Amino acid sequence: MKKKFLLNYKDLLSFMPYKYPLLLVDKIISIKKNIFIKSFKIVKKDDFFLSKHFFLNSVYPGVLILEFLHQTSFVLLYKNKILKNKNKNFYLAKIIYAKFFYVIKSDDVMIGNVSIIKKSLNTYVFYGKVLVNGRIICSASFICAIK
Repeated sequence: MKKKFLLNYKDLLSFMPYKYPLLLVDKIISIKKNIFIKSFKIVKKDDFFLSKHFFLNSVYPGVLILEFLHQTSFVLLYKNKILKNKNKNFYLAKIIYAKFFYVIKSDDVMIGNVSIIKKSLNTYVFYGKVLVNGRIICSASFICAIK
């Protein structure tokens, strides 16, 4: 059975402030209003970042795993109409903590789960985790600001 997606890459390109190769989210699987989002990315062998990071034994860069979570949180706020103004930017302001348990390699499918923990003025605290084959690869808590 073919998996249904809420938003595909083309949909994301229509409103995300990122373009290839920096748009790291491929698809959105689900959104729970103002609470939670689940995203999807296939790490491809020819991904620019993969081939340049530990090129003899390529792994997906940890900082891009965090950026994947940040971009997923952007979609959550945008689709909930919190980010309405195209002139506003959505910055990753602080990584409270991030833990990496395993590496991500070519052909892995990253599933990103992000939840809003707290809102204060134009600042949001998120908790996210990235899974591959049901195994937690990374968990992080981070703050994003709208300016």
